[in-house]
Parts: sequence; structure tokens; C-alpha cells
Amino acid sequence: MWVIGLVLGLIALFVLLLAIPVDVVFYVERDAKFRLGATVRLLFGLVKKDIGSKKRRPEEGEALRKERPKGSIRPLVAALMTRGFPQKLLRLMRDSLRAVRVRELKARVRIGLGDPAETGILFAVLAPTVLFVRSVSSADVEVEPDFEEEKLEGYCRGDIRAIPIRFLRLLIPFFCSRTTLRAFRAMYRARRKR
Repeated sequence: MWVIGLVLGLIALFVLLLAIPVDVVFYVERDAKFRLGATVRLLFGLVKKDIGSKKRRPEEGEALRKERPKGSIRPLVAALMTRGFPQKLLRLMRDSLRAVRVRELKARVRIGLGDPAETGILFAVLAPTVLFVRSVSSADVEVEPDFEEEKLEGYCRGDIRAIPIRFLRLLIPFFCSRTTLRAFRAMYRARRKR
């Protein structure tokens, strides 16, 4: 009998922890190198954890830029071209923005596929998402096309408060859907073709 009480108590504790707000301050940067970092605060600031890229000295960054092979964004485009996936992704973003409190969101991104026609198609797919994100009062987002060369560069910084249990309710159906699995397969095939 006490085992059932212990299991129920652990489940209740887990659900309680998922219901406590989490504050996240993050940044994503991509130029010659990809950098990602975040500071996560739990239990109303009692627990704090920094995650992401380590800071390098400027000379180390220059050496890495020279060695780095040029990446491709074709896998991302392949996923976005999967039938039904852009709408599913837009719905997830819309529901996610309702599930979080966005204190600040700032992004400047420049994208090009190397082919002006493909870049135009990509922007036709991305436009509704960008317009929706701009509708958030604390968001300052700009996405620009580059019709001359293949490129993905820019940055995104944000400060949000989220309740994890709300995200579980959104993410589990998203990642388990057939549309998302087809998009991931398309990404995998595009990556293998490179």
C-alpha cells in the first residue's frame, strides 16, 4: 500500500515541478560560426543554469571561421516544403506564443538559397510565420532575402517565461504527427544528398 502512495506522491511532485514557471534568456547567432546560449532560472530564480556556447578568444574565432566548411540550409527548406508542415509549424508557434510570456524577442536574419526562384518560394512559405511573430507586441523581427548567394546568417535574442507542462501538451502531438515525421524524413534525405 505504501508503494502506491510513494508512486502517487512522486507523480504529484513531478507534475508540480512542471507547473512552476521557468525563465529563459537565450541567444542564437550565425555568421561564420553558429553560437547558441541560454540562462535558465528555475524555482523563481533559486536555481540558475547557463548552457550553450563557451566564449572564445577573438583569435580562436578567426581560426575556426577559416577552417569551417560552408553549411547548407537545404535540409531546412526540404522540411518546410513538406505538405502540411508549414501550417503545423505555424500552429505550434502560435500556440507556443500563447503558452509563454514573451518579455523580449529581437531577431535579424538574412536567408538565401543561391537560386532566386527557390529563395522567393521559401519567403512565400515563411511570410505568414514572420507576420504572426511580429504581431507580438514585444517582438522586433526582421527576415531579409538574399537572392544572390546561399546564406543563413543573423541573430535572435529573447527573454521568456514558460510553464513546462503547457509545452508538453503542445510538443507531444507535434512531434508524434505523421506530417512532422515526413518533414524530418525529408530533412534527412536532403542532408544525405549534400
